[in-house]
Amino acid sequence: MRLAALTLAVASSACLVRAKPPDTSIETTFPATAAARSLPRTLRVVTFNVHRETPRNVIRGIESDPKLREADLILLQEVHRIEPTTVPCSAACMLGKRLGYYTLYAPGHMQGGGSDGVAILSRAPILSGEVIELPDIKTNVNDGRRVALVATVLVDGTPVTVYGVHLTNRLTVKERKVQMRPVLEHAARQRTPVIMGGDVNTSPFTWVAGVLPIPIGTQDDHLEELVRSYGLDTPVADSGATSRFLGMKLDAIYTRGFSTRRFAVSDARSVSDHLALWAEVSLPVVAGSSQGVVWQPRSMCSLISSAPGA
Repeated sequence: MRLAALTLAVASSACLVRAKPPDTSIETTFPATAAARSLPRTLRVVTFNVHRETPRNVIRGIESDPKLREADLILLQEVHRIEPTTVPCSAACMLGKRLGYYTLYAPGHMQGGGSDGVAILSRAPILSGEVIELPDIKTNVNDGRRVALVATVLVDGTPVTVYGVHLTNRLTVKERKVQMRPVLEHAARQRTPVIMGGDVNTSPFTWVAGVLPIPIGTQDDHLEELVRSYGLDTPVADSGATSRFLGMKLDAIYTRGFSTRRFAVSDARSVSDHLALWAEVSLPVVAGSSQGVVWQPRSMCSLISSAPGA
C-alpha cells in the first residue's frame, strides 16, 4: 500500500518538471563606464537566493543593508526574468542598472511565466563568462535544468574565476556530490584564485524518489568534504542557518587563494525564504605577483559566443 501511494505521488507530480527556456544565452548588463578596473584586494562577497522575487523587492532587499549594498561581488540564485519579452531584463539586470554593477544572468528553467536562473554581479568589469550544464538528476518534483555560471574578474589586478551555483533541492548526499562535481572539476583546471558560492541546498534531509524526505542530520558537512578534496576552502562553514525554516544551512561560499576575515548572514528585509550570506575575503599580495598566475583574457566577443544558444 505504501509503495503504491509513493508510485502514485511520483506519477502525479510529473507535471512539475520544468521546461528548458527557449533562449539559454547569457544576458549581459554593463554600465556605460566602469567604477573601477579591478575589485579591491579585500572585497565583500554576497550570495543570496532571492526566491523569484520581483526586481523591485530584490533591489529593496539589497539596498536595505549596507553589508549587501556595498558588496563588490554578488551571486544570486532563483533570479526571475519575465518571458517572452522584446527587451529581456532579469531582476539581476534591474539591480545592476540601479547600483551600477556589471551583470551576467544565465536562465536555468521555466517557471511562473518566465525563466529562473543564476546571476553574477561585479563592481569591476566582467572579462569573460560561460555556463556549465549540471547533471540532470530526476527528482520528479520541482525538477528542471540546472546550471552554474562562471565569470572572470580582476581583484587587485589579478584574474579571479567566479562561480555562481544553484543545486537541485531534493537530492541524496551522493546525488548532490554528482551534481556539484563538474563545477569543482572546472575550478581545478583554472590557474587562478577562485570564489565560488550559491544555494547548494544542503538540507538536513535525504529524499526517496524526490518526494519523501528522511531526516539525516546535515548534508553540508558531506559536500564541504568534497569541496575541500578539490583544493578549495570552506571558510563560512560556521555561518549557521541561511534559511528561515528549520534552521537549515542551504547556502555557502567557497574560496581558493583567499583568506576570509569576517562573515555573517543578513535578513535583507525578509524579501526571500533565504537569508543573504556575505563574507569579507582578502587576496594575499603574493597572489598578485608574477609567480605563476597564468592568464589569457578573452574578449567580449568570446564572452557572448561562449553562451549556449548565442
